[in-house]
Amino acid sequence: LKGMSYASLQEWVESHGFRPGQAMMLWKRLYKDDIWANDVDELEGLNKDFKRMISEHAEFGALSFKDVRSASDGTRKILFTLSDGLVIETVVIPCDRGRTTVCVSSQVGCAMNCQFCYTGRMGLKRNLTAAEIVEQAVYARRLLSREFGSITNVVFMGMGEPFHNIDNVIKAANIMVDENGLHFSPRKVTVSTSGLVPQLKPFLRESNCTLAVSLNATT
Repeated sequence: LKGMSYASLQEWVESHGFRPGQAMMLWKRLYKDDIWANDVDELEGLNKDFKRMISEHAEFGALSFKDVRSASDGTRKILFTLSDGLVIETVVIPCDRGRTTVCVSSQVGCAMNCQFCYTGRMGLKRNLTAAEIVEQAVYARRLLSREFGSITNVVFMGMGEPFHNIDNVIKAANIMVDENGLHFSPRKVTVSTSGLVPQLKPFLRESNCTLAVSLNATT
């Protein structure tokens, strides 16, 4: 579910005989109203037939929570297990002036081989799906919003080179900034890249999020 844009979700809901308004109700329970639903039982206020259809035809959780580790400065590293047993990490960084940033991964491992980066030495295992990327931000809000307050910023600076997974990164970023969803400001969602030129055009054409280019990359 969390890999769909709202338009795709609405089309999917209607294809199963339900009204477009029910798609919006589902969307808000996935991403808004402090619910951040992670299974059908958390879909408060939806009728039984709709919930039954979702349980029969949709997959909810792209990630399984494994562990959270705390640093002395308040930073949290969240470890997730994927459906194939691979593990990724997401970092939540509290900052001054009420700003908290979640740093999401876009791949398992990385092909760039930047020597200053541990992930680069792993090699690339696979790309993350859009759902696996989005769910990192959702989980960060579920787990840590009460402690940190609002999580205000997203940076694609975790495991992987985002532009090597450009389609899923654009899809995930657009879900994150949807005003009826997670509703991050596009100015506060930053995609950090080593500067892969061919992917710049689709990113600039299809996303209004912020772009950062690493000057320390191997390119």
